[in-house]
Amino acid sequence: MPQAGYTVVESAVEPRFVAGVRARVARGRVGQEFRRHLDQVYAAGRAGSVQLDGQNIFIYRECTDDQLTVDFCVGAMAPFTPVGAVLPLYTPGGLAAMTTHQGDYGGLGAANAAISAWCRAHKRTLAGPSWEVYGHWHEDPAQLRTDVYYLLLPAGATSPSSR
Repeated sequence: MPQAGYTVVESAVEPRFVAGVRARVARGRVGQEFRRHLDQVYAAGRAGSVQLDGQNIFIYRECTDDQLTVDFCVGAMAPFTPVGAVLPLYTPGGLAAMTTHQGDYGGLGAANAAISAWCRAHKRTLAGPSWEVYGHWHEDPAQLRTDVYYLLLPAGATSPSSR
């Protein structure tokens, strides 16, 4: 169902291997905080400790009214041993509601709202984590692409304890 220009689809996704730094971030501060965490991942890559593919991925593991637990990640191409705060992690896997946001990152809230509306309309329950997969950087914000995913419980399940 399209919502505000978004098409939301249900998709089976496989876990993806990533290198990341887990951080607690005040709600609304991800845009100000991500760089210092990603810098640690890219430094580990430059040092040869981890092979990176260069695609940034933010995984939102836990959200409260005022704080988020976010894994600031870059796709990893091979297993590695943790390097300081840089951990081997995986994106969630399973059924997910997914949409693509095209444009400035400041508009990502609309993509999240579209997924929430789709879930309500299709009587689907979120399983917890969500994540954003960022396309290549462009100076022109209209060229920015971000795929947004929310893990879903199986159809008919109403809470994580139903699993």
